[in-house]
Amino acid sequence: MSFHFFGFWITLLLSATSMAEQQYVNIGDLEMRSGEVLENCSVGYRTYGELNADKSNVLVFPTWFTGTTEILEEFEKIGPGKLADTSRYFVIAIDALGNSVSSSPSNTENFPHLSTVDMVQSQYRLLTEHFNLTHVNSVLGISMGGMQAFRWLEMYPNFMDAVIPIDASPKMTSYDLLQWNTHGDVARKMVASGHSDAETLGLISDISLLTLFTPEYFVDQVSPDNLADFLDEQKQGYLKLTVADYLAQSEAMIGHDVFDKNGDFPIKEESAPRVLVIGVPTDHMVNQTLAREVAAQIGAEYLSVNNYCGHLGTTCDETIVVAKVAEFLSAE
Repeated sequence: MSFHFFGFWITLLLSATSMAEQQYVNIGDLEMRSGEVLENCSVGYRTYGELNADKSNVLVFPTWFTGTTEILEEFEKIGPGKLADTSRYFVIAIDALGNSVSSSPSNTENFPHLSTVDMVQSQYRLLTEHFNLTHVNSVLGISMGGMQAFRWLEMYPNFMDAVIPIDASPKMTSYDLLQWNTHGDVARKMVASGHSDAETLGLISDISLLTLFTPEYFVDQVSPDNLADFLDEQKQGYLKLTVADYLAQSEAMIGHDVFDKNGDFPIKEESAPRVLVIGVPTDHMVNQTLAREVAAQIGAEYLSVNNYCGHLGTTCDETIVVAKVAEFLSAE
């Protein structure tokens, strides 16, 4: 269960050798949920593994909040025997809109309001128009990637055989809204008062650590003497971002809601793919209450990863998670 950060980051640096090629497709104009149009929408992606003859082994892997497909690879989520197992699946990792790789405020003038609906719609068009796919094996995502997996389940339930949301929610709970609205308010006020993106996101990095882990786990892993170095290390990932991109994706999460007007998950049992929901009870960053409720409502399997690591609990016990995902996808 132990997950030592400094050693982990060193391992990542040493293992990041040849990366899969970053690729882009212009899918044309994308009509957004807001009614606005994102012109010349560019979607970034990377592919791994071999596509079989009947194209039945495609696993779609959208990125998490502010993450990129490069980071998915660096964090060793993709590869033989990994969470996205390239020895069995042709993995299409997709950069979610707003992540600075695909169309985002930082690279697109007059970028419209973003939602998880728009993220999934752009991914669907990439898969159907560029890859000429009519069906995929599975959609798997972590955190905001898992929110997109829930959205895939709502929007295109017949497009895949299996859906696996991990560390995600079908809708923000009150605690989630408190957290993410506070992050956004801090960011906007700092920018308005003249602070740079680096200064603003540096503070956001510190604030995020209050809910990324449980207090007990943080105290066990980071000593007071190492705190300053640890905070500086964590800020490095944020230095690649812009505040505008951060806010675009955070606002998409805040507005994320796959329930219908009656508060039910809108999916008919006869058209539903198989669903495995994975979460950690100690997750303070994405509360698991609604994920558990939806799993029960639609008859999905729910794996509770019981540790004290918080939002990264599925990484602390990654061996368990990888084995469960492999078992689930192998079952008919």
